Amino acid sequence: MTAPRPIGFLMHDAWRADAVLARRLELGCGRHAPARARAWVAALLTGHLAAEALDDVEVLVSELVTNAVRHGCADPTDTIVVHLALAPDVVRIEVCDHGPGFEPPAVPRPHATGGGNGLVMLAKLSSSWGVAGDDGTCVWFERTLPPA
Repeated sequence: MTAPRPIGFLMHDAWRADAVLARRLELGCGRHAPARARAWVAALLTGHLAAEALDDVEVLVSELVTNAVRHGCADPTDTIVVHLALAPDVVRIEVCDHGPGFEPPAVPRPHATGGGNGLVMLAKLSSSWGVAGDDGTCVWFERTLPPA
């Protein structure tokens, strides 16, 4: 994990100027939210990312949206916002909800009893990640892309 960043850059339209794609998706806090987020990411990034990188990004988005549904949604009328941006060398995704937030561990460890390992996968499959708490909870990750 890199040093925490103070804000969700995409949430505030303040990421990199060289982004070639930037989109936002608002989801209801229901059980279909992770699948909808995965499909949306796949539709936007197919052809831009290698298959392995796309698979990893889809898994991470699904994990983060699942966590937002479980921990950030007080009721089914709440919403989750997924921000996606693609630059020539990196993809960044932020999953934001209105939950109370959390302090991420410096080094996520697997749970012996299973389940609850989303942050472990996030640390393993992303290039960097963090949590911003400037407006609800916004968990973000970046995945560095190989040169084209």
